[in-house]
Amino acid sequence: MKNASAWLRVISRFGVISENEDDISRRISFSNVIFISLPIVYVIFMIIDIESYLIPISQLRFDQFVVPIVILICFCGLYLNRKGITTLSRVVFTIVWPLLLHLIPIKLLFAPSDYMLAYPFGIVFHGLLIQLMFSFKQEKMLFSLFMILNAVGMITFPALLVYFDADNDIPQTIVNYRYYFFDGILYWLLFNLVIFYIMHIIESNIQRINDAKLLIESQKEELDSINQNLEMLIDQRTKSLMEQNDKLQKHAFFNAHLLRGPFCRIKGLVNLQELSTEKEDQEVIKAKLEESLNELDSRLQEIQITVETITFDKGLE
Repeated sequence: MKNASAWLRVISRFGVISENEDDISRRISFSNVIFISLPIVYVIFMIIDIESYLIPISQLRFDQFVVPIVILICFCGLYLNRKGITTLSRVVFTIVWPLLLHLIPIKLLFAPSDYMLAYPFGIVFHGLLIQLMFSFKQEKMLFSLFMILNAVGMITFPALLVYFDADNDIPQTIVNYRYYFFDGILYWLLFNLVIFYIMHIIESNIQRINDAKLLIESQKEELDSINQNLEMLIDQRTKSLMEQNDKLQKHAFFNAHLLRGPFCRIKGLVNLQELSTEKEDQEVIKAKLEESLNELDSRLQEIQITVETITFDKGLE
């Protein structure tokens, strides 16, 4: 079941460019679905009416004989879509389908009585196919042309049936009954307006979803860019802090040795001052002590300047 579903999904994407999810791409997908669905319906029809197809080919009515041809045309449409010739496949099918199933039969078969229903319903269904296969937004010329021809066919269908009814097997009272014509127009308007409105809602919702998707993707790219910048900034800050810490450690080690010299001299001079009683010696010691204190103060100022310089450089970074 899964394989069949995947197979059908692949077929429905024939001729669709994955990067281009627009109205036309969806119409191509819809046409693929139609090219798959109609042969299934017609095969079921042939099975139900199998007795009519077991007779010699020469005795087949045109509308019976043409059913296998329409199935073949659907397969040709799938093939053309797969090759990327999507506009041609949809145009050919839209033209050939009503010709083979409706217009040519009423001429060759002299408007058989069953076409009193088959013909107007076929025109209504043909209008739905046009809306499914052509984009009103991006294929306005083709859409408008086929819908106008379809509407003309709907307006003129009673006259066509009467014109080609050479054997007079269509009751004139029904054909000339104005509500027979009005009912056909009513159903044509009803189904086509409903499907047009439904397609409009679907397209609008898909457009909103695509816009939201694009917005999310753009925001995601923005966030990725911000995250990359933050990572780079953190790396730079970490590297700078490590360098600063390394410099401070080196200066601390170096300055410890610079401070040790004057500190030891001051300590020795203080001890010596306590032991000496001579005034002359006291003056010399005092002078040396002041000199060592000045040296110690100078070393402390140098350390302070070094620390402030490193911190200031880090702040600028």
